[in-house]
Amino acid sequence: MQLASSTSLRHAMNRLKWIIPVLIGSGVVIAVLAHNKRTLQERRSQNVLQTIIPVVAEPARWDTLARSLEMVGSILPNNIVQVASEANGRIVACNIELGRSVRQGDVLYVLDDELRRAQLMTAQANFEKAKSDSARYWFLKQQGSATDAQWEQVLLQYRLAEAQLIQARRALNDTRIKAPISGVITAKRVDVGTMVNPGTVVCEIVDASKLKMLLNVPEQDVLSLAVGDPVEVQCDALPGSMFHGRITAIAPKASDAHTFPVEVTITPPYGQLKAGMFARVRFRGVKPLVGLVIPRDAVLGSLRDARVFVVDSATNTARERRIRCGAERNGYVVVLEGLSAGERVIVSGNNIVTDGTPIVLNTQKVEQ
Repeated sequence: MQLASSTSLRHAMNRLKWIIPVLIGSGVVIAVLAHNKRTLQERRSQNVLQTIIPVVAEPARWDTLARSLEMVGSILPNNIVQVASEANGRIVACNIELGRSVRQGDVLYVLDDELRRAQLMTAQANFEKAKSDSARYWFLKQQGSATDAQWEQVLLQYRLAEAQLIQARRALNDTRIKAPISGVITAKRVDVGTMVNPGTVVCEIVDASKLKMLLNVPEQDVLSLAVGDPVEVQCDALPGSMFHGRITAIAPKASDAHTFPVEVTITPPYGQLKAGMFARVRFRGVKPLVGLVIPRDAVLGSLRDARVFVVDSATNTARERRIRCGAERNGYVVVLEGLSAGERVIVSGNNIVTDGTPIVLNTQKVEQ
């Protein structure tokens, strides 16, 4: 009886030896699984939080923008002429030097004219003979000694001779290349001995008696300008200098870029102001602009292809929207289409969101 009890006890102890490690292992596995589950849930929560982008937004509002229209351009002379020869031949005389002033009608170059002088003498002789023949046949016709056909033939010869004389005179005159305008020689293309043809450019004359600028004004600004409006001109090459002028022309038609060419004539004296210098033009008397405005920072891309992100309060998401912009002044843009007053546009963080991105409004500017 005691032997049976001892045997049962040994069997029970053997079972405990392998049951206890199994229980311990199971507990460890359960603990590890529970820890992993908590870690996974925490990571999922962090990912959800990471997809919510903090942004700064401002409402679109009606406002009045002070307008100080200023544009940059090059100063132009009153006129620039590329002087070209109207005849062919060899240059035998040059009467110009770079930087020299010339007056309209001055002879700049002389071409070899020996052949043309001979042609003029021939044309002159033919004309004198035709003139004499026409007078004689007119008398004979009045006396009945010449027929109408003879008279008409003589008259035709007279008219042909007259036309040839005009052509010969013009050909000889074209051997003198003259200044078409008064100004200064700024380029000398040919010299004595050069062979030229009709259309060959021989020199350049610049008329700087007046200085002007041609500026391309945006369509939203041109309506505030008028011919005669005063302007102020400043040149960076002449610090502290101030010149005045007036608008002398506004194009009636816009260019393909939707800008209007506007001509500004600068009032003398010019001092050291020269053609070709860069200058800034400030248009005075430009009217203030009233419109629906948003910060320029809210606009992505150019003003011609503008888009913004609007705050959707119902879903707390960013919604992309195309808008049409007008003038830009002092960091603000006028919105012509696409927004209503009170709608909030994202001004910071808009470079890191897409359409439908969850957002949270922040009061500090977001690092982008």
